[in-house]
Amino acid sequence: MLRVLSNLPLPSGTHAVKTFGDYRPFSASGPWKPEYERRALGDILPLIPQAEKPDVLICSSPEYLPIPCDVAAFPGIRILLITDWNMCLRFLPEVCGLFDYCFIDWPGYRLLCRAGVANVHHQPMFGHDPAIFRMQEGQRNLDVSFCGNLNAGLHRERNRLLARLGKWGAARNIHLGQAFGQDYVAILARSRLVFNYSIRGEANMRLYEAMACGAVPLVEAGNQEVPILFQPDRHYFPYHPQHLEARLESLLADPARIEAVSREAVAAVAAHTKARQIQSLLDFAGRDRPARPNPGWALPPAEVGSADAPAPGIPRTGASAGYGSAPVSAGKALVKMRVLGAAYTLAEAISELQARDRDLPGLAAESLPAALLELLEGNPRDTLAAVNALLERLLEGPGIPAPARALLHTRLHAARGQWQESLAWTERCLADLAAGGSDSPAAGPEAARYGFFLPPIGLGKGMNTDLNRAFREDLDSGSQRGYLGLLRAHALSARARALLSLNRLEEARECAEGIPKNRWVSLDPYLLLHEVHSRMDDRARLRELLPAWFAENPLDWTMWDKVAESLIRIDDRPSLIGFLEELLTLARHFLTPDQGEAIRARLRQERARA
Repeated sequence: MLRVLSNLPLPSGTHAVKTFGDYRPFSASGPWKPEYERRALGDILPLIPQAEKPDVLICSSPEYLPIPCDVAAFPGIRILLITDWNMCLRFLPEVCGLFDYCFIDWPGYRLLCRAGVANVHHQPMFGHDPAIFRMQEGQRNLDVSFCGNLNAGLHRERNRLLARLGKWGAARNIHLGQAFGQDYVAILARSRLVFNYSIRGEANMRLYEAMACGAVPLVEAGNQEVPILFQPDRHYFPYHPQHLEARLESLLADPARIEAVSREAVAAVAAHTKARQIQSLLDFAGRDRPARPNPGWALPPAEVGSADAPAPGIPRTGASAGYGSAPVSAGKALVKMRVLGAAYTLAEAISELQARDRDLPGLAAESLPAALLELLEGNPRDTLAAVNALLERLLEGPGIPAPARALLHTRLHAARGQWQESLAWTERCLADLAAGGSDSPAAGPEAARYGFFLPPIGLGKGMNTDLNRAFREDLDSGSQRGYLGLLRAHALSARARALLSLNRLEEARECAEGIPKNRWVSLDPYLLLHEVHSRMDDRARLRELLPAWFAENPLDWTMWDKVAESLIRIDDRPSLIGFLEELLTLARHFLTPDQGEAIRARLRQERARA
């Protein structure tokens, strides 16, 4: 039996699992969320009784939860469980070097193998709790259901499909939206089919939970992991997004087929519980325990918190050789670990980086903008002065590729309202990209791939998602098209903004039309074109733009008012009425009753005017 110390509660199985929260610091009082508190192992381990000394340390969800800064010095088995790697992929090749075993879903496993990570292993990262998700008595009176996140930045493709489902099911008994706890379980128990569209091509939690409740999952045909674990048309139904409605009609016309697949799914998913998943990876790690130069369980005092020399487990040359050319120092790895955790604030990052040393010794130049980029999202703008100061200092250092340096200057000038200077730097950035993206081989895009040099100013809320998407695309293709395409799209957007601010409207429109649509969530070319066409009072182009803008993200209600106001401004009442009627079909599933009534009242008003 292994004794396990984990940052999160885990099913124990045959192993003894304790969490950070089981060992409360003497200073802690009142409400406490230990999984979000950034604690050092050097503070936790002395609180553990002799009989509970851990053999294994498990850190889960590094994309959201903080990792102890001294994790590399833990003398037992170190395990990293990576779930939402789409939020932190570009940092993982180096962070994985701090652990003995890294477990991840099949799509993530393929990508990290391509990045040269040697200690990564495939493990389905989700399962179900059979005490909660199980067959229940009652009628299955929902043809299709979906309960999940509607975040417009993370789930743009899925939201478009959900909007289509809402229109398709206007006359059917379906449920689309959010539900939690027993309400969620009850919806699964009433469902014949459960719509699913994974964010990474993984077997996600909804898949297991739906199957355990007897509802048959609908899985996108491009999913990579589900066919490894289950059989299509025996345990789940695959669908092609372009034929979703036709697939639903065909399946619902054959209820006996759905019932047969449901029975097979319930039997197959019984082996995929959360407890068995954890048991499986612990058994695997326990069979081949790594040798340690310092046996025992206490941390070597000299190595805890060291930022000058590589700590145990940190390779001197990164596992991601070729994806960031600098050796991995302890300081750089620590910064990246601390970036991977939502509890770490921008102010803390700036303070720590400055306190470490004014010249940041041991930190490659790439780590500073990467850390700031990750941390800036969601933080107040009053931190921009400190960010600008650090970025200006960064620009004085060597090794930044020409196009990234130019875009960095662009953002700094734009933040100050210096639009002419910003425009000049965007043109230089685009020229550098057109010429090959580099002014010397040593400073080329290869050394700056995956967003380490993209500046964290005005880049949009979804920039972290896009950087990791670019990394994923480049690993898949063996090219740099993703990263360089993202760089060019932001340069075009910055150039269009500068031209718009300088009232050079025709040039701004031409530039904005060159930004790829439906690709990067940190950019909204439709919004930019909307501003340009509105400034130019070009009603014909606005009339063409508005339906496409709505179709791109139909569940982003923050832009509904803009569409409605524009239709009123161009005096297109028929289109406005059609738009409001379409919103009503979505209101049934995605809005509150009060919001739906507001749309109905507005629709009655516009019909009366027409």
